[in-house]
Amino acid sequence: MRTYTTDAHGTFQRSDVEFHRNERAEMELVVCRPDRTYQRIVGFGAAFTEASAYVFAQMPPAVQDDFLLRCFGGAVEGDEGRGGNAYTLCRTHVQSCDFALGNHAYVRPFDRTLRTFSLERDRKLLLPFISCGLAVNPALQLIAAPWSPPAFMKTNGRMNGGGRLRRSCYEPWARLLARYVEAYAEEGVNITRMTVQNEPCAVQTWDSCLFTAQEEAEFAVHYLRPALDAAGFSHVRLLAWDHNTDRILERVDDTFTVSGAAQAFDGVAYHWYAGDHFEQLRAVVDEHPDKELLFTEGCVEYSHGGSCASTEERKAEQYGHALIGALNAGANGFIDWNMLLDERGGPNHVGNFCEAPLMYDRATGELMEHRSFAYLGQVSRFVSPGSRRMLVSRYCDDVECVGFVRPDGQRVLVALNRRDEVARFDVAERPRVVRIEVPPHALTTMVWE
Repeated sequence: MRTYTTDAHGTFQRSDVEFHRNERAEMELVVCRPDRTYQRIVGFGAAFTEASAYVFAQMPPAVQDDFLLRCFGGAVEGDEGRGGNAYTLCRTHVQSCDFALGNHAYVRPFDRTLRTFSLERDRKLLLPFISCGLAVNPALQLIAAPWSPPAFMKTNGRMNGGGRLRRSCYEPWARLLARYVEAYAEEGVNITRMTVQNEPCAVQTWDSCLFTAQEEAEFAVHYLRPALDAAGFSHVRLLAWDHNTDRILERVDDTFTVSGAAQAFDGVAYHWYAGDHFEQLRAVVDEHPDKELLFTEGCVEYSHGGSCASTEERKAEQYGHALIGALNAGANGFIDWNMLLDERGGPNHVGNFCEAPLMYDRATGELMEHRSFAYLGQVSRFVSPGSRRMLVSRYCDDVECVGFVRPDGQRVLVALNRRDEVARFDVAERPRVVRIEVPPHALTTMVWE
């Protein structure tokens, strides 16, 4: 068995341990059952935002290359601690979001015909940034999410501050979204999934728009799905919700009561800002086993709770806990928020600064890697698309675990130790067992045949 550990002393520290036969082992066990498998993994990654692209463009070419290899470079077969995080599933925004340089729309005011549609703004920073990621990993899949329709299509007349999509603009907005997918394809960037609206229940000081469950479903069923199909993009999978966990079950229930919604939507997306609520995630999976469940956004927010002063340990464990909990609840993938930010946690056109696992200090020219980046890699490097989560049972609650069977047949177990002392236990795939030690506040990934 190969083991890789990230803690305060280093990242992906490797050690090799041997199984031995012990059919009577029963204490301090983490039991793995690769014969019992569940959801298929789609991938892991982070978000391409205009803010990230702006920071990326300021880095020297050598630092850019280093960044791209860290994110999209593949792990080394047989020694996954080397190489990059092997990101395979990422997200981007349609038009502008808070992590953009300002509000912008793809059409000029009051143009419902889309005659003025243009990607000129995206071609400056965002599209070249995405293209660099694709150059390293051409198999990268991309989810697109709108934060707001153009201001003239909304009831409040602004892209910021909530408001709703005017009923008279359902059809032109759907056509604009389909045109966006087509235009990106023409640029060599294929969108594989799309959400109807980022955070449809939030009135934000930045780009935002409100949709009830019924409005979201009706827009998808009668406008967006037909527009994508008519444009030749029937393969683009639509995801509902794209908001927090605390009300995900009721929202999905309400959405899927609308006639045709179960056919229009291929999955559900969610964020972590309301906390865990893993039980609701599991209920969504149990009630809709044919739908994808994807974590599409989470970050350490500087504007909530003073996270600038939080320890690397606590922030990394936030990622590790969310990853393990989401995957055990049935999630098919996990996408971090901004792939890259500057030393302030920006730029952000409304000052909503956040931390990113990778940040670039413009004064020193240093690419700063937080421990959270390695924690993401402790899963993304080892659990390839097509892997299946396997049944894992634990002897206690304070060591969190999730396991997988990869397409190549190898087993992967990820264990997060949130204790202040070493966690010692046996990993059992009966009749074999192996003794494992996970240091305090560390995350360890184990790989074996």
